[in-house]
Amino acid sequence: MIGIQKLEANIQFKYIIALFILFYFIAELRSQVPDNESFSYPAGLTLQAGLGSYAVKDRYISPEKYSGIMPFYCIGWSHCHERNVYNLNFSFRQSEEIINNNVTTRIIQFRFSQGFLYPLKPFKVTGKRLGFWLGPTTDIAYYVNNPDIAVSGFDYTNSYVTMVSLGFRGDALYHISKRLFLKSSLQFTMVSLGLRTVDREEDDQPGAKILSPLSGQNGSFTLGIAYNAFRWLTVNVTYRSDLTRVAGWEHIISAGNSGVVGLTIRF
Repeated sequence: MIGIQKLEANIQFKYIIALFILFYFIAELRSQVPDNESFSYPAGLTLQAGLGSYAVKDRYISPEKYSGIMPFYCIGWSHCHERNVYNLNFSFRQSEEIINNNVTTRIIQFRFSQGFLYPLKPFKVTGKRLGFWLGPTTDIAYYVNNPDIAVSGFDYTNSYVTMVSLGFRGDALYHISKRLFLKSSLQFTMVSLGLRTVDREEDDQPGAKILSPLSGQNGSFTLGIAYNAFRWLTVNVTYRSDLTRVAGWEHIISAGNSGVVGLTIRF
């Protein structure tokens, strides 16, 4: 138990250090190029679908890991204003084939996120500009785990978590050519209101808590390549990684790694 606590403390310390490095790096970028250089953001309606691996440890259900293949779907809208970019995204994943030995469970996760991205001054790499956007986000994330386990009487085995969060998102864009570019995104939560399944007969903890980045984190990272097929259409292929960790009650940690294809329609 002590070893696990030391490991978690080490992870939390590295997380804080990484955040300080990120903000320092972004601050340094603000003075790299002249003010008159602009960089456009690929806004529009985005539709995405993908498939990948998924694993979860939910101690309310079991200390064992459940894993399997899970699809991923996302619809998003972004619009460029004079001073910022507005983003609205809804992502969803569900599978009834997440397995541990012979026991299966049904997992549902969705995330509704909206926020504003503010442009930073572009940074030149190998003669081409690397654009950055950073801004605040608000999230609503929901997770439910419903294992196929026989129970008696009024017992139930469902486990759920809801997080209403404030956080940050950063996007980066690097043009390889006039039509081909790389795009990456990092999103994480800073403070959340968490709601969690609690066994009232064995646990006197409240079902709602305020979660810090160390006790509740819902983050994602993407890295992809996009091609402007037409003036109104962009095709993209993306690697996506998602991580949800809640330690305010009995621990939950889930992770997904997916390959995603998508279309962005510009109006």
